[in-house]
Amino acid sequence: MSELLTDWGIDPAWLVKAVFEANMLLLFGICLAHSLRTHGWRRTLREFVGGFLLTALCESAGVLSGAYVYPGFEFYILATPVANPVGWVALVYIIMTLTDRLVFGRKALESLEQPLPDRKPMLLRGSLTTTILLLALCDGLLAVMLDLVLDPLATIYNWWIWVPVEPGVSTIEQGAVQAYNFDHHVWMTTPDNPVAGWFSGYFPEGNRYPTRVFGIPLINFIAWLVFVFVFTAQFRWIESRQQWGEWKKTIVLWGLIVVNVPILCFVLIAPNL
Repeated sequence: MSELLTDWGIDPAWLVKAVFEANMLLLFGICLAHSLRTHGWRRTLREFVGGFLLTALCESAGVLSGAYVYPGFEFYILATPVANPVGWVALVYIIMTLTDRLVFGRKALESLEQPLPDRKPMLLRGSLTTTILLLALCDGLLAVMLDLVLDPLATIYNWWIWVPVEPGVSTIEQGAVQAYNFDHHVWMTTPDNPVAGWFSGYFPEGNRYPTRVFGIPLINFIAWLVFVFVFTAQFRWIESRQQWGEWKKTIVLWGLIVVNVPILCFVLIAPNL
């Protein structure tokens, strides 16, 4: 198949990555349409925009710090491919819908507009805070399970590349990425910038993250759990505030994201696990 594509003048590696980008955009569109129909535009706006900004800013900080790169994609927002934040938002939306269904039973999809305190959980008994935290933990664990499948495959095909453990072990040398299966050189290097300068002490000689699972730094999976747990817990708590108006909920969620970004960036980048 690859030879046939090459004969047609199509780079197989580019095609696979382009299909991935298109699928993430399509999945985002489907989830967006579902949310608009189910929850209305106000909740959809704060959830989808909030999740997009959180992911795009934190992932871009990771790239600019020198922790990893996303080379060879077609569409970028800041230093990260557009497919990354839109895919994250879509997957988290699906996970939250699934955990709602698991916890609140078969009626969950019919009662999504019911305030969280008024729902009758089938698997949980306890306070609203306990319910929200347990739901967020389920969200985070499901996200990590999904990432345990996706990230190793993506790394094998150089869709994103992590800083090496030690010289000669990985694909990054002196900040430059060696192109294995792509020709579209976008963000092939980490440029000099204040973020890289601030985190330079955490990357001695460009090496980092000695503890790896399936070739992926352990901190990546910890970060997935933390990111999803924090976002969904805050989002669910805000949506449970029945006395708040729609714009107040939006302002509070986006304000929390502004606070979250520097904290979560440090959680993702700094630990030498």
